[in-house]
Amino acid sequence: PKLIDLKDIKGDLHLHSNFPIEKPSHASGVDSIEEMIKRAKELSYEYVGVSDHSPSFNLSKERIKATIEKRTKYVQSLKKSTKDIRVLNGLEIDILGDGSLSVPDEILEALDYCIAGIHSGHRGEKEIITKRLISALNNPHVDIISHPTNRLLNERESSEADWEAIFKVAAKNNKLLEINAYPNRLDLRDDLVRVAQKYGVKFIINTDAHEVSQMDNMRFGVAVGRRGWVTV
Repeated sequence: PKLIDLKDIKGDLHLHSNFPIEKPSHASGVDSIEEMIKRAKELSYEYVGVSDHSPSFNLSKERIKATIEKRTKYVQSLKKSTKDIRVLNGLEIDILGDGSLSVPDEILEALDYCIAGIHSGHRGEKEIITKRLISALNNPHVDIISHPTNRLLNERESSEADWEAIFKVAAKNNKLLEINAYPNRLDLRDDLVRVAQKYGVKFIINTDAHEVSQMDNMRFGVAVGRRGWVTV
């Protein structure tokens, strides 16, 4: 097969900036959106998307909406003033224990794209993890599932799930499964990438960078894709 190569990467949609989010669900980035856009230009990307963590789901719906709307307006202003690269407004949200999402659907409608991932309860029962992921894949506003197996190398094993059932739903709903290039994730795993392709699953390789320097980790995700026989 003609395997994917680093030169085939046209952009990065999983980046975390230091934009002030009220009570973010997880750690924010350390650099500004502008700095990440600048680095994306240096990497000759055609597009770049910033997908900060959403506010904590414990906040009221009104406060979550106000925070996301404030950020959306800011990104929209950057879109208008940025040339040579397409800037996209995304968000990484949580798949909660019951399979629902941490941000209401009507708020997600205003985004260019939505990344959903499991960030708690990683060691849940196989049936529960499967249901959580399939529930997110069935949501029309979710475009990407981040780090699908939730593993952290040398720290946490992959979650148990019915991956073939998940791959079938992802392919049917035309959702993207992420190959996360962050060095201690490398997730989706290469063996599962190979299996997922048999079901027609499409992938996106992102860095999950929390600072500008980590945007250079893309090569690790490409390596995982190559081991899984991902083609251009």
